[in-house]
Amino acid sequence: MTSHSNPLYALIAAHIQRYPVLEVTDIYKLLHQSAFGAGYRVPSRKHAREWLDHEAGIADEPPATALLESVHPEEAFVRLHLTPYLAQGGNLAGLLDAYIRSSEHESGSAAAMDARWSVFEAMVQADPAWQRLFSLRQIGMLRAAHRTDDWAAVHHSPAFIQTYRPTYRILSVDEARTVCRESGVPFNVV
Repeated sequence: MTSHSNPLYALIAAHIQRYPVLEVTDIYKLLHQSAFGAGYRVPSRKHAREWLDHEAGIADEPPATALLESVHPEEAFVRLHLTPYLAQGGNLAGLLDAYIRSSEHESGSAAAMDARWSVFEAMVQADPAWQRLFSLRQIGMLRAAHRTDDWAAVHHSPAFIQTYRPTYRILSVDEARTVCRESGVPFNVV
């Protein structure tokens, strides 16, 4: 894959390298997180806490999983992975607060997601290596389907879930910095 100075290209290429089994659906999820952050307002603190406690109980991502990884071309949003966070003494109550605050920020739009998807599609069209990884037909089908639902959030692909067992929260970079500082966890975004 050729190197580009485009920050969106660099973001996608980093995730392809980090997660070799990712599929088009996982790129969609990455770009959705890039465009919308958490993607929705947390409807209930109680439900968010119960789900966080559940995921903390099953968190077993591979040990090489970075604590923080960017999901935004300018690092405005990050995934904070639970396994390394908890292993370093991270505080769940503080993480819950940071997650809720991150979800309250109005961010993104269907137009922003559409633009990111168009860039991804053009990148695949222009790069034979990416064409071997991603189906242009599937990219077009996802565009058609999600334009009608205002680019709704999706889950990771089954292959991604089985291989990487992801448990994370999407945070604004400022909230991630704060929760790491308050928990005494090093702040380092990959």
